[in-house]
Amino acid sequence: MIKQFCYRCLVAFKQLLQRLKRRNGQVISFELRPDGIAWCSNTGLNGQVLEAGFVESRPAGREEALASLVAERGWKGGQARLVLSQDQYKVFQLERPDGLEDAELANAMRWKLKDLIDYSPSEAVCDVFSFPEDAIRGGQSMINVAVSRKALVMEAVDLMARCGLQLAVVDIGELALRNLSERVDPAGSGVALLFLRERHGKVLICKGDTLYVARRVDTGYAHLADVASQEPSVQALGLEMQRSLDYFESQLGQRPPRRALLLTRDNSVAMASMLSSQLASGLTALDWELFGLNEPLDHRAVLAWSTLLPAPDGIAA
Repeated sequence: MIKQFCYRCLVAFKQLLQRLKRRNGQVISFELRPDGIAWCSNTGLNGQVLEAGFVESRPAGREEALASLVAERGWKGGQARLVLSQDQYKVFQLERPDGLEDAELANAMRWKLKDLIDYSPSEAVCDVFSFPEDAIRGGQSMINVAVSRKALVMEAVDLMARCGLQLAVVDIGELALRNLSERVDPAGSGVALLFLRERHGKVLICKGDTLYVARRVDTGYAHLADVASQEPSVQALGLEMQRSLDYFESQLGQRPPRRALLLTRDNSVAMASMLSSQLASGLTALDWELFGLNEPLDHRAVLAWSTLLPAPDGIAA
């Protein structure tokens, strides 16, 4: 009897903690990938402790997998943040129209995309984020415009609602990775990041919390792991990185970033060594201990994890 009473108390206490987490701003981020669901939750009451993981599922079984995850971890009623995968959106740099308030920009820029996207602007949802003022040449103000299909976003909204979540924010990979870059460059001296997935990746260059360069690369860690394609893949990635660095310096008028980091799956140290010879600045693997992690994060959950990173607090560059 005492044992059963203690067990019931423990269950009640855990349920109370789950409710307290939600009341204290618990947020769960997701990336809905073709091979499964990447997730991250700020499990601490102060929002500083992050827990992340990955659940394998095919798109047809996504709702069942997400519903099970929500029930298992007590997330029902929680605020959700969706990070779009690289093939689910595009980002364009366009001239900022004069005379428009910030609140009017997103809708105005949507119709400027009609010749840049392969669907009607009426079927698009977009948002804007700033282009660095010290990188503008010729006096014309620029703006970054992120665009995705409205149907894709609404499908995610409906999915979250059916699973007991409230979708509050839609994020993109560049801005999620910018959070990560800011944590390793709090002084704003500049850092380049090469983020690789299986068949593609991104090159980002940031200074503190400001994103300057984001370029897609069509080479991933699978190409580097394949002996037959390894050499040309290393050369292709090195060339893309060097082009991005040259653009950052010559076209945007910035000093070279202080360092360049590789972020990919577990064998990143060996891959960084291969790629480093292609760059004048060198390339090193990301040190996960900077984030208080004793082992590398599951590479599939990096974007979901990055979007919830809190502001840097005393992490050395």
